[in-house]
Amino acid sequence: MKSARLLFRTCLFACSVIFATAATDAFANDPVAADALYQAGKQLVTEKKYAEACTKFDASYKLDPTLGTLLNLADCYEKAGRIATSWATWGAAIEQARRDKDDRLDFAKERREALTRRLPRMVIRAYGMLPGIDVYLDDTKLAPGAFGTEMPTDVLEHRLVVRRDDGATLYDQKFQVHEDGKKTEIPLDIVALNRKQPRIVQKNDSSSVSSSSPQRSAGAVIGTVGAVALLTAGGLELGAILERSDANAAGACVNGFCTPEGIRSIESARTLAEAGQWIGLGGLVIFSVGATLFLAAPSTAPEPANAGPRTANVRLPKVRHPNLGPSRVWLSPWAGSSGGGVVVGGAL
Repeated sequence: MKSARLLFRTCLFACSVIFATAATDAFANDPVAADALYQAGKQLVTEKKYAEACTKFDASYKLDPTLGTLLNLADCYEKAGRIATSWATWGAAIEQARRDKDDRLDFAKERREALTRRLPRMVIRAYGMLPGIDVYLDDTKLAPGAFGTEMPTDVLEHRLVVRRDDGATLYDQKFQVHEDGKKTEIPLDIVALNRKQPRIVQKNDSSSVSSSSPQRSAGAVIGTVGAVALLTAGGLELGAILERSDANAAGACVNGFCTPEGIRSIESARTLAEAGQWIGLGGLVIFSVGATLFLAAPSTAPEPANAGPRTANVRLPKVRHPNLGPSRVWLSPWAGSSGGGVVVGGAL
């Protein structure tokens, strides 16, 4: 059952291919339409309307590819001034005449040889090709092997463009090819063209928002908390001084004897002083830790904009005292019965 089904599918595919090929041949081989176009082309040649005549001969050859039509097409291109196209068409006629063993082979050879001396040529020489840069001739990208090779061309105005992969146009010029066998050379210094329009390097926006490292940011936050604690401790100590002043006021305490108001002022001053002392010591420790993290954090300063290509991404070490290592900064808090403080050492 499977073999019969496979055989049926194979026969169906073969029939479809044969039908498509037959339809294509029927469309391509239309001698009647081809002859009408051929006669129209001959009439246009007598009227010296060569551009229109070449179009008729070309359409006729596509419908019925006879050697006679191809010879007339080559002759038409020559009269229209399209020397390179005529030269190539004579070459195609030579191949067809050789294949068909036609007597007009020698005639086609003579006509092609006569055009060889008049063939306009151009040579595009690209010096110092760089990756990401392409050369276009009339919107056609040239392969690397085309550079330095003499290419036959019609005497027409051509456009040469050099583009870079970032969208920049490094070169855009039109030029005319010389007639009568002269060679037109176009030199392109790719390195110089690329140097005139350097690439635009997009800066990273995230790096410009903040140039501080995480360690530096953490140190700033911790140091701020410590500073707030120190300010709070200062406020408590100031309140204790005011309460003690109220206790020493006239009528509050006299010769070691205090009124109830005076006793409350003394107790309040003692409470505020103790709270200020402990909060101050804690704030001092926190501020010291934050300052240590902030000062010891690695530098992340952006590179200067005018740095050269060899130094743009190189961070030079800072010159420090020979007896101290890089980033050798230390802080140490201390506290005693009479107060507290912080000791700073190292190289900033």
